[in-house]
Amino acid sequence: MILTKLKEYADNRMGGDLPPPMYGKTSIAWWISLTLEGKYEGFVPLKTKENKRGAPTIAPHIGRTVGVKPKLLADTGEYVLGIGRAASKPERVAECHEQFKQLVHACVKATEEPSVKAVLHFLTTPELEKARADLPKDFDPGDVVTFRVGVDIVPADAAYKLCAVETFWASYTSGEGGEETTSSNPTMTCLITGEETIVEKRLPFLVKGLIGGQPSGTALVSANSPPFMSYGLQNSLTSPISRDAAERFTKALNSLIADSRSRIDIGSTVYTFWTREETEFNPLALISQPKLEEVEALLKSPFTSQQASSLTASKVNQFYALALSANNARAVVRDWLETTIPNVQEQLQNWFRNQQMVDPYGANHRPLSVYTLAASAYRDASKEMQPTAPTALIRNALHGDRIPEELLVKLIRRNRTEQDITYPRAVLLKLIFSSHPTRKPMMTNMEQLNPNPDPQVDIPYSCGRLLAVLE
Repeated sequence: MILTKLKEYADNRMGGDLPPPMYGKTSIAWWISLTLEGKYEGFVPLKTKENKRGAPTIAPHIGRTVGVKPKLLADTGEYVLGIGRAASKPERVAECHEQFKQLVHACVKATEEPSVKAVLHFLTTPELEKARADLPKDFDPGDVVTFRVGVDIVPADAAYKLCAVETFWASYTSGEGGEETTSSNPTMTCLITGEETIVEKRLPFLVKGLIGGQPSGTALVSANSPPFMSYGLQNSLTSPISRDAAERFTKALNSLIADSRSRIDIGSTVYTFWTREETEFNPLALISQPKLEEVEALLKSPFTSQQASSLTASKVNQFYALALSANNARAVVRDWLETTIPNVQEQLQNWFRNQQMVDPYGANHRPLSVYTLAASAYRDASKEMQPTAPTALIRNALHGDRIPEELLVKLIRRNRTEQDITYPRAVLLKLIFSSHPTRKPMMTNMEQLNPNPDPQVDIPYSCGRLLAVLE
């Protein structure tokens, strides 16, 4: 379900923002400048203080582990120039370079693209040796290198919209052309589309931007040891997915994670949100950095899920929330929520109402964020807070789920240890009780001073106020 909704987001919401098939973001460290005829002119550095690995570029991509698999027109110095790192085996470097040349040759044969012809001329003539003899002092064979032809064409960059090159790369990586065949990939039912098709042994793209994950990315679907395998299926075949569906859901997820408007980080967990249709309503901002005026506007909003129930299901905007953390090279799904925008609005109204509480002198406090509330139960939240605490509060805020007793126990222990009840912990205590159906009636009259409480009903209220005054 999660992957299906992400693919739908890519299909319906990303539109022209979706990169071409099998293109992904990579950091280009160097351009090799060529003439239109393919003659070598020099190296152009693209590294800066802000982008130490190079300029972010949408370029041809392919997933690879230990095997030799070149990327079209943009790859490391080992592939492009045949120059290895100190620890590289010369025969492997030679194989990388040879396959890179063969791939460029196949692209020229299929496209007749002039700029790619210039690159092939460079690779198959003495011009290559000129570049090898002219390496910059800070050149690293692990840097990603590509070509600039003439003064204004970078054939590897999707921004130049060389449709013939894009079509070739999509065909080549799908196995319809070239040596990158899918004969070893089985035909199964795709988990996302439900269609009988060729599925991927290893998904072509990784999830980027998770806290604590590998810089190269983390795998959302993978099984590489017997405990995780099922019926003899390993790698990504435990959840069979076609290449197109895998590419689309991963690009959608990476886009959401990279956008500060759809992502918040709490502890080691990344929370990302999206809707079926575009909307200005942003619950992320309300729960991560609530502003008093925005919360007050929400509380005055008349639209509720009861009113939305009169609309057909097709007209009610859907809301999705996904919580992810990283375990080295793998992504861990911490939580998944699927609901509607009207329901989220109503639950947020309840959440902020349940937060309302005056101090002993009757002064109102500003609404508190999820992180502030969750961190109040820990001595050092940066080191001790588990993902379950903020996840429980987010589900309570967006879906009205009950907050587990485990958080109540932590809260009481912290109060006892410090011999004090801070305002955030008092609000958290009220939220916990308010999420419990039988305890919620206890949480009345706390958002304002009540000078004339009913002695038969509000004894705890009166005693609490009296103790506050005595203190």
